[in-house]
Formats: sequence, structure tokens, C-alpha cells
Amino acid sequence: MSTTHQKTTTHTHYDVLQLPRGADWSRVSQEDIKSAYRNALLIHHPDKAAHVSLSKKQQHQKPPFHDSSPPVYSIDDIVIAYEVLADPRKRRIYNETLDKKEGSVTNEKDTHIGVEVFDLEDLQHDGHKNIWSKSCRCGDEQGYVLTETDLDNESQHGEIYVGCQGCSLFIKVLFALEEG
Repeated sequence: MSTTHQKTTTHTHYDVLQLPRGADWSRVSQEDIKSAYRNALLIHHPDKAAHVSLSKKQQHQKPPFHDSSPPVYSIDDIVIAYEVLADPRKRRIYNETLDKKEGSVTNEKDTHIGVEVFDLEDLQHDGHKNIWSKSCRCGDEQGYVLTETDLDNESQHGEIYVGCQGCSLFIKVLFALEEG
């Protein structure tokens, strides 16, 4: 069975572009955002970065939580961060989502305000990889991904919260496991 990348550590778009968040944000211009975007592309580009010697497989993996090396962000992470932070409306919505997330306890069973609820049948099933997926509003075609292991781990509850791999949104998936 294949496993999917589940975020064990979270990063924000601000982390990806190395920009301040909060009160300092008022001093960040559009040119600062563009500059941070370009710098992030240079730092994390596989052909230009200091981690060029890593194998192709390692280049696309983020370091484990206990690793003290700096995070390696994908080009997709950088592009999405730029698209959100450069647009004032998208940035406002994103900040509201972050504020709600930071204000809640990080227990998976907490209620996520404004979360969409789906049945497992609403997700696309890939029989070869044995995963279920759903596209997200952020544009990530496989933003939400579930594995059979994920479902087994939450079988007692019949529901699971799934975070988008491309942004900070969550969905709630309801399911029932068949016996046998």
C-alpha cells in the first residue's frame, strides 16, 4: 500500500517566503513580496540551491520534524505562497484562516469552523494507489488525500479531518468501513 505525504509540521506562506506576519506586515510592500518570491525560488530551486547534491527523491521531500536542517520548499509551495500573499483579498482570507487555526487547540477532534463535510464516496478513488482524493479551492487538484491506513486509524470515529496539501483548508470526510 502506498502512503501519502501527511503534514507532520506545518508551514505558512509567510514561512515559505520568509516574510513577517502580524504588525510588521503593514511595512511589507508589493516589491518586498516579489523580492521574497524571487529569493525563495533561488534558495529552493533544485539546480541553484545548496542542496543540489540531494537525490531527486530527497529534493521533493520535506525534512522530518526532528531534523534541524532548514526546510526545503517545493516550487509549487513558493508559487502558491506568492499568489496568496500578493493578492490583498486572498491574503486577508488566508490570515483569517491562520488566526482561527492558531486560536484553536491542535487536537484533530476539534471543530474546524467553516469546514466542508463530504462522504467518502464524494472523493475520487485511485484503485492503483488505493487513495481517495479531492481537489481544493486553492487549485490543488489532489489537495485532500486519504489512504486506507488513514481510514483504518479513524475507523472508530467514522470521520476524519483532512488538511489540504496546498493550503491551510480542511475538509471532514464521513465513512464506514466494511467488515471483512
